[in-house]
Amino acid sequence: APAGSFTAVSAGGRHSCALRSDGSVTCWGYNDDGRADAPAGSFTAVSAGGRHSCALGSDGSVTCWGRSEAGRAVAPAGSFTAVSAGGLSPCALRSDGAVTCWGYRRSYHPPS
Repeated sequence: APAGSFTAVSAGGRHSCALRSDGSVTCWGYNDDGRADAPAGSFTAVSAGGRHSCALGSDGSVTCWGRSEAGRAVAPAGSFTAVSAGGLSPCALRSDGAVTCWGYRRSYHPPS
């Protein structure tokens, strides 16, 4: 893990991400598909997933990066209060209390 002061950490699939005290995100570990290439910005939460990661912006938006099969790294627009990257389907809690998920659908079973 990198040096510094952090407020949160999340371990994903062969990579990890942490929220620095200044609101920036840093990731480390295996970086195929850019899963450890955290975006610039100010965030309040971070979640490392299978081959992607997501963070909750200070403005309530969600940003995801890394592998984007089935759109899992393409977060929906809106205002959110929490985010979880998950393995194949990230989900986020909207400000109105509704849950929104994207990426693979439940009926999809990736090949082994």
